[in-house]
This record gives sequence, C-alpha cells and structure tokens, in this order.
Amino acid sequence: MDVIGIDPAPKRGLQVFDGEDHGIPLQDAQAYLEMLAGAVDILVTWDAPLLGPRTCVVAGESPEGSDLTQRPIESFFSRAATGFATPPGISVQGYAGCQHWTISRCLLGLPRVGPFDMPAEALPFRLIARDDCRPVVGRNIVEVHPAVATWLWCRKLRPKGSSWYYKSEDETRLELWQLLMARTPLGEVVTTWHDHSLPTDDELDARVAYGLGRLWLAGSDEVVLLGDEDCGAFLVPKVDGVVEALDAFVGKECRGLGRHGAGLGTTPPPIHVAGKARQ
Repeated sequence: MDVIGIDPAPKRGLQVFDGEDHGIPLQDAQAYLEMLAGAVDILVTWDAPLLGPRTCVVAGESPEGSDLTQRPIESFFSRAATGFATPPGISVQGYAGCQHWTISRCLLGLPRVGPFDMPAEALPFRLIARDDCRPVVGRNIVEVHPAVATWLWCRKLRPKGSSWYYKSEDETRLELWQLLMARTPLGEVVTTWHDHSLPTDDELDARVAYGLGRLWLAGSDEVVLLGDEDCGAFLVPKVDGVVEALDAFVGKECRGLGRHGAGLGTTPPPIHVAGKARQ
C-alpha cells in the first residue's frame, strides 16, 4: 500500500511527501486528490482535523460542551495534569480554530459535523479512526499531527528549556530534523533524505506525516493511532504511557457527557467499505 504524507494549507495548497517533496498549488489540489482517489491501495496521512464532533452529534443529536470547538484529544495535549501538555512552539488548538480544517472540508468532505453532511461511504477516502483498523486495501485516510509527533520523539533527546519553535526558527528545525533522522524510527522509512539539509516547516511536517503512516502500516509498535471517533484520533509515536494517560483522561473528562465509545478499550463500531459493514 502506498503512503502519501500531506500538509494542507488553505492558501498555499498541499505540501506532499511520497518519498520526494512536492508542492501542489491550491488550484491544482482537487485534481491531485482525485488522482489519488483513483489509486487502488493508498493511505493518505493528512495533517489537519478529519474528525469533529462525537458520532452521535454527526448522526443528529444535539451538541454539548466542547463538541463544536475542541476534541478531547486536543484537550489532552493542552493540559499539564495529563503529563503530555505540549510546550510553546508545538500548537495543539481546538479543531474549530484550525484554519486548515476548511480546506479539508472542501477537498475531502471531512470532518463530518452533522446529519446533513454526505454519508461517509460516499466520500473519496475511507477515514480510519482506530488503531485496530489498520487498512490493507482500498483508498484510506488518517489524521496525523506531525508537530506533536516530532515533540514526542525528540523531547527526551534535547536539553531542558530548548526551543520548539521549529516553524519560525531555522536552527531549531534543522536540529529537530537531524534528530528525527538519526535517532528515531523515522530515519528507517524516510530513506531518501539522509543528507540532513534544512527542510521548510511544511516539508518537515509532510515527511513526518509520511513516516508515521509507513511505520504504522508496517505494524511497528513505535506508532499508534491514538484516540477514536469520539475522542479525535491521530497517529503519534507510541511513547511510554501516552495510550494509558489518554484513556484515563477521556474516562474522567467525558463521563458526564455520555460520550459514546470514548474509552479506548471499547468495541469499535462497524467500518463501512463499499457499502458493506465490517467489524
């Protein structure tokens, strides 16, 4: 199965990595994705929100709490009490505040936010939202968060107090890229870029997105699709304690909202493939 890492931007278009860097202008983005949707077996790793409100809200129930602003997984990476709050420079904002969710809606029909959206089985790519549903065939898409992934992989490899503003600081970005290639599993799959030259921030994000997808499809225990349909879900490095910490956080924070399936150990709902339900 081919993997395509994509960092979308509503003005610039798509930064793509498929083993090489490609910039796709906004006016060509739809045609490019239509070309990908014509592929036989593909996984697109997309650096923008693909899930929104809880599944019951998408089905037509009334939203409550932060359903329309912030997903539990974003809250998890924003609160110090979880032990996984990201530092300044690694932004994890509520999905409603991410400007690149609009290009996702335009080009993919995702995230689905209510009962008037197109049915999931009619969209060009099948959204994967659980770790135990790794695809082996078909046209699939999964959300990634390269900034969080970079931080999780590198946070114990750098001195305390180091800057994480890699999007605006060339020196920080080069240091992180060199660490990713030399001392993390990313270097095992992004094999075309071992020259350690300085990438742009969009190139780095697309390369990390690609590497996460390649490692995950290969069954590596280094990467996990963290979360689920109601919590929000994206691929991240499976560092010690992150799965258990999110499970505990979701159970505590969402118990009062009656979130369907928010616990990570619940039985997954059917996934629809070509109009048929598969557990």
